[in-house]
Parts: sequence; structure tokens; C-alpha cells
Amino acid sequence: MIGMYAHHAGSGHLHRVRAIQKHLQDDSVVFSSAPGADIILPDDTEPIRASARDETANDTVHWAPIGVPGHTERLAIIAEWIATHHPSVFYVDCSVDIAIFVRLMGIPVVTIAMPGFRHDRPHQVSYLQADAIIAAWPDWVPVPASLIGYENKIHTVGGISRFEDEAGEAMGESLPHAGDTGENVIILRGAGGDDFDKYQWPPATVLGGDARVENPMPYLRSASAVIAAAGQNSVADLAVARAPAVIFPQERPFGEQDATAQHLDRAGLAVVLRDFPDPGQWPQLFEEARKRAANWHLWQVEGAAARAAQVIESVAARYRR
Repeated sequence: MIGMYAHHAGSGHLHRVRAIQKHLQDDSVVFSSAPGADIILPDDTEPIRASARDETANDTVHWAPIGVPGHTERLAIIAEWIATHHPSVFYVDCSVDIAIFVRLMGIPVVTIAMPGFRHDRPHQVSYLQADAIIAAWPDWVPVPASLIGYENKIHTVGGISRFEDEAGEAMGESLPHAGDTGENVIILRGAGGDDFDKYQWPPATVLGGDARVENPMPYLRSASAVIAAAGQNSVADLAVARAPAVIFPQERPFGEQDATAQHLDRAGLAVVLRDFPDPGQWPQLFEEARKRAANWHLWQVEGAAARAAQVIESVAARYRR
């Protein structure tokens, strides 16, 4: 049995866990506070009093508040499941605190490496304790400074997209886009939030928010250009679709999206903008994005979820001997 945890922020963590889960040979159970998990955990942010106290336990963890019943209950649910099922490994995507908690229960942990500057004590402790660290980016991306010293346990698997299987036919070919005959611009908005509302965009179809669709892949594959943030799942989906992309990295903890956007820009996979362009610049930006879309194969999405599953199962196998 394999345990899996998906952070509730946005929808990307649960999507990525489900994509990996499909390739696991052993039975597995997904925990999350997000809807759609196998075991729904209580929310851990509602204090019993006016405010929670000492949330970081003197900066040794990210979230362990005193006075929040949901926090205690969610850990108790995980602990009871572990005591009953004795999982061979637990994959955490992503929570320093869950990773440390599970490891304290004597269960080997595989965690996900997130982009950005993560030199803080809790992240470093979780990296030290993990048996393996999955990095959902290509193998040509330099090891982030905060992961130097852990190279022997880092596994770069490529970008992980839940749509890899159904869009597999796009992997080896350059698909025509609607932009060849006219503009068909998509604005892709993730569930994690963005600042897109404050801008005046060119005419476009918006996906996300009130206009969320379960499967955006047909829209992405036929788009002349896609405007999106630099979330890991959005980027992986764009790579699967080979979509011409204009990327606006959003402010996130630890500079997560900025780090991803830098790699996309340097490798020539997408157009990356830090400032909003003048209206007259859009045609030129879209044309450049179409040229760069030919390089999306460099994000190594094909087989990425299966490679991640192999890492998890290899850790489980190590402790069965």
C-alpha cells in the first residue's frame, strides 16, 4: 500500500498526484483537503479561538498552529491510516509538515521538489529526511541552490501533466494552430489565483474561474497563442499541447513561478513577460510564441508521470528487502 498527499492550494497538486497514481503497481490512497481526494482531510486553518498561535513552532515547520482542531484531526486521520495499513512508502506533494510527520511515524517518504529559493529550515529538514526527491522539470535544468547537496536523491522526471495520455498523438508532430488563418487566443487561468483581472487583454477566450472546463486540451491544441501563468501544471499542459505560450509569472512564495519562467525563457520554449506590453506588441509576441512552441519537447513531459511512479516504487522496494 502506498500513501499519497496532495496540498489543497489550487488544483495542480491533486492533478499531479492522480497522474502519478495511474502508473503505480501497488494500491494507493490519496489524502487532501481538496475535493476529489480519496480521504478528505479537515481544514487546518480555522482556530478555536480568535487566532491560532505559534504556527511555525519557532520556525522549525511551516504550519503547526496551536488552537486549530482541524490541524490535530487531520494528522490523527493520517496516523490512524498508517497504523492500520502500514504503507511501504508515502509520497508528499507538497507539504514539509506532512513529510516530516509521516517520516516520524517510521514510513519512508518521497517528496516533490518545488522551484524557487527554499533554503529555509523546514524545507531543508524535509529534504534531509526524504528517501527520494522528485523534480517535475527537465534534466537540463540546473540543480537549484537550495537542493545542492541532495543530488544523490534527486530524480528529474520532466513536467507532469494529467493530459499526457489523451494528448499523446501531439508529442511527435507539429500541429497546425488556428493562428495560421486568424487569431484564436486563450487565457488560461489556474485555480491558484492570479492578477490577470487588472489588465486589459487582447480579444481572447478565457479558461478558468467561472469559465473552467474539465479538459482544456482541445482549446490549447487549437490556440494561436495561450496567455498563462507559470504554474508547474499549466506549463506541463502547454508542453503536452505544444501551444504557443506567453507566460506571465505570478508572485508566489519562494519565487516559485519566477524560477520556472526563467528556464522557459532561457530555453526558448515560451515568451516570458515581466511587464504588461503595449497593445500594439501583441501580434509580434504571439508570432514569437509560435516559433518557440516547436521547442516544447524539451520540457520532457512524455513519460514523466510514469518516471515519478517508478521513483516511488523503487523506494518502497528498497524497504521490502
